Amino acid sequence: MRTHRRLTTAAVAGALAALALAGCRSAPTAAAYVGDSRLTETQVTEMVDSTGGRITREGVVLSFVLANACKQFAADEGFSPDTQKGAQALSTEGLDQATEIGRLRLEMHSCIYGAPDAGTKVSDEDLRWFYEDAIKVGAIQPGVTFEQVKPELSGSQEVVQTLALRRMWADATAKQDISVSPRYRSLSISVGAPGNVPVVLQLGDPANNSVIDAPTPEATQPAGAVQS
Repeated sequence: MRTHRRLTTAAVAGALAALALAGCRSAPTAAAYVGDSRLTETQVTEMVDSTGGRITREGVVLSFVLANACKQFAADEGFSPDTQKGAQALSTEGLDQATEIGRLRLEMHSCIYGAPDAGTKVSDEDLRWFYEDAIKVGAIQPGVTFEQVKPELSGSQEVVQTLALRRMWADATAKQDISVSPRYRSLSISVGAPGNVPVVLQLGDPANNSVIDAPTPEATQPAGAVQS
């Protein structure tokens, strides 16, 4: 199975690894930048409103970042978007391709589905990262050392492929000029959970607790809302 498809599925479900996000650029009306592309707060509001609140503001920003970052990755690596699978993914969300958010989500899904296989190349650093998170969630018992469990981790196809996927996207975006408003930190997306250990890609800086929005009435977040 092409492991990058997990990333697409996770993006739809609402949960990406260390995109190198700088601090927000100076314009207070900007929600995010990727290179020369800018997403404004007004655009975010319009896209959320166009779906009746079925997609969150964070979901719009994440879609913008992923779509544009993947577009640059495609240009660097020379692969083409898979528009057929992208359209299929969009249809499951019930979004119209003719709308701005529909176009953005279609670009995101199509590009991610067209990305190359992540392969199976992982480092000891990747495995140790997984080991430490496995300890935190209780999947590995305290007292079990990394050296003891390393052969099992490196021999697990699911662990290795998931970590390779995380590494591929982290490397693909590390050199890109990406900036997100503190309001939308911390963006992240799940790329899998082998052995019930969540593997996420962190999109930049930690959450900024000094930015607090007014609570959103429950009525504006209908069941089945797309979170990413």
